[in-house]
Amino acid sequence: MCRLFLNRRANRHTMNPIAVLRTEDLAVEFSTQDAPVRAVQRVGIEVYAGETVALVGESGSGKSVTCLSVMGLLPETGRVSEGRIEFKGKDILAMESDARRRLRGAAMSMVFQEPMTSLNPVFRIGSQIAEAVEVQTGIGRKEAMHRAKDLLDLVRIPEASRRLKNYPHELSGGMRQRVMIAMALAGNPDLLIADEPTTALDVTVQAQILELLAELQAELGMALLFVTHDLGVVAGIADRVYVMYGGQVVESAPVRPLFAQPRMPYTAGLLRSVPSLSRDEVGRMPTIPGQGPAPGEAQRGCTFAPRCEFVQEACRVENVPILESGNRAVRCLRAEELSLS
Repeated sequence: MCRLFLNRRANRHTMNPIAVLRTEDLAVEFSTQDAPVRAVQRVGIEVYAGETVALVGESGSGKSVTCLSVMGLLPETGRVSEGRIEFKGKDILAMESDARRRLRGAAMSMVFQEPMTSLNPVFRIGSQIAEAVEVQTGIGRKEAMHRAKDLLDLVRIPEASRRLKNYPHELSGGMRQRVMIAMALAGNPDLLIADEPTTALDVTVQAQILELLAELQAELGMALLFVTHDLGVVAGIADRVYVMYGGQVVESAPVRPLFAQPRMPYTAGLLRSVPSLSRDEVGRMPTIPGQGPAPGEAQRGCTFAPRCEFVQEACRVENVPILESGNRAVRCLRAEELSLS
């Protein structure tokens, strides 16, 4: 265990009744030449210390926008128009910009999909990690380089001392993603957001990165919000799942009940689309027909209605609230009567 994290393990696995991250009725909109476009609406998620929560949905469902709003990294045209974002019980939207900037990278951090767009190609890996450590901890350069080496050890990069001298292009895609994870851990965050961290990797390396994230989450006790469009990778890493569609959360549940008995037709469609060696069918894999709504597209009723095989007229005209039952929630008028497993 690296000395950088020795003092943090004792109390990180105790579940705190206050969520590390909580959003309530979160709405995000982007300004355009014509009118504001709402990309996320009424999103409520919770992530607690010591657990891994998956945020799942097709591309364009609002997953990344939700995460960028949490981190305060929305582009200039975007803004949180409604709702709350709480970090350990404090409304971070009410914070001054300097206070929120100090929170970002230290108490909460984010790993992005493509490391080559985040790493500077003209600086060595060690220098970039050490800079992140300096910014987040305020220590001197020499000690920051020692911690950079510790971080590379932590993310299982062999010959860490030598790798500190490498440039990004000298590392494989999997190694570069491990470097980005190391940088994200520089401030010892309570919350790590991983936004599609394995999409650009081959299957073998993808499995290695998923295993690494699971090990780090268990080892450090941090809260992990794992964002993906692929439900196939969720079962082995997540405790709970939020499914997003059309900028909304349409279902949430612990991972096993969700996989065993989805209550939202969209979730069931995603699960059917996961490749499986046990399938009896041959030929083309099942898909969800049609396309998701464009951001800001005006629509009455259920956002999934145009693509749903179980749609009824009420689904097209009635507003669909999120219905909670125990530790599950679903946004579907027919959830109780449908058998989707």
